[in-house]
Amino acid sequence: MIRLFALLPLITFGLYWLYLRKNNWTLEQGKKGFIIIFWLNFVVLGFFSLMYFLTRIE
Repeated sequence: MIRLFALLPLITFGLYWLYLRKNNWTLEQGKKGFIIIFWLNFVVLGFFSLMYFLTRIE
């Protein structure tokens, strides 16, 4: 399950990049959006990781 966590940032960054391309915006214009997506992914993946380790049964 943890190996699938790498897909969330790849998918969200990819979708945002496609959004920028579709609207003819540059990466520089979308820089703030990438930063927001990065921190959102960090929080979500941090939460999922914490829950995974807290609920493991050994």
